[in-house]
Amino acid sequence: MRLRRSACLLWLCALAAPALAAPALAQETVFYKCTDAQGRVSMQNGTPCAPGQRQEIRRVGEVRAVPAPPPKPPVPDVPAPVQYGEFVQVGGPRPQRTPAPEAAGLPPPPALYQCRTWEGDTYYGETASPPARCAPLQVVGIDGRPDPGLGAACEVKHDDCAAVPDAQLCAAWYRRLDDAEFRLRYAGDDTRRARQAEFDAIDARIKASRCSTTAPAPPAVP
Repeated sequence: MRLRRSACLLWLCALAAPALAAPALAQETVFYKCTDAQGRVSMQNGTPCAPGQRQEIRRVGEVRAVPAPPPKPPVPDVPAPVQYGEFVQVGGPRPQRTPAPEAAGLPPPPALYQCRTWEGDTYYGETASPPARCAPLQVVGIDGRPDPGLGAACEVKHDDCAAVPDAQLCAAWYRRLDDAEFRLRYAGDDTRRARQAEFDAIDARIKASRCSTTAPAPPAVP
């Protein structure tokens, strides 16, 4: 009886070992940006947009590194890899936000620059020469193995920036406002005030320029 019980325990352990060794699946969060026919924008966490609305998604998550698979012959119609960080429209109509005709007499918007970091991330900024960034380097010992005890090191990196053409400035400012709205909507208590100030500043620049989507307010009568 003892031999039979021991054999059973060994069999259960053999089945459990692969499950314990399997890596945990990385989790991701999907945000939905919905635009209705009147141009109203709403953000939803995990809930798709209503039918007929323009739907954009933004995936936030961590993709863990895995060993490279052996080479395979090319397969037609391979879907594109999931992109994290940017909104990608996946359904619904495509309404275009355009400047109001009454805003044509306003000054042009400030210049914008589209910049790319050394990691391949892109963003819009108001300067062609943003501050340098410090890319962390791995510190290794004389045997070539990582050794945190040796301290930290980094390499100074500069973002590559190019001016946005005048014809695309309004679209770039609209995208910048959308990004600021997203950061504000999901800001924590410790960053909400700064995010609100960022959104208000971008919104004010748009409304003071020919990119304004609403008619400018008439001057106050003294």
